[in-house]
Amino acid sequence: MDKEGMPIFVRIEDYKDVLDIVGMLKTKIEEAKKTLAKIEELKEKEDSELAEWKAEIGDVEKKIDYIDHVLFEPEAV
Repeated sequence: MDKEGMPIFVRIEDYKDVLDIVGMLKTKIEEAKKTLAKIEELKEKEDSELAEWKAEIGDVEKKIDYIDHVLFEPEAV
């Protein structure tokens, strides 16, 4: 007997349970998306802060190199 074209019967209680589970899964997926968006935002802020710190350290390093050059290297007269 070919089962492909035959209708499938599901109890209403089981169908409602499946709908509830699917709804719950959709809610959890949305929550996960929101959490990932927050994490991405925090990571972008962190990357920006790190870039600023790196630039500031570079500036301080240049100033120290200049001071070192002025104080400890004799100028050509």
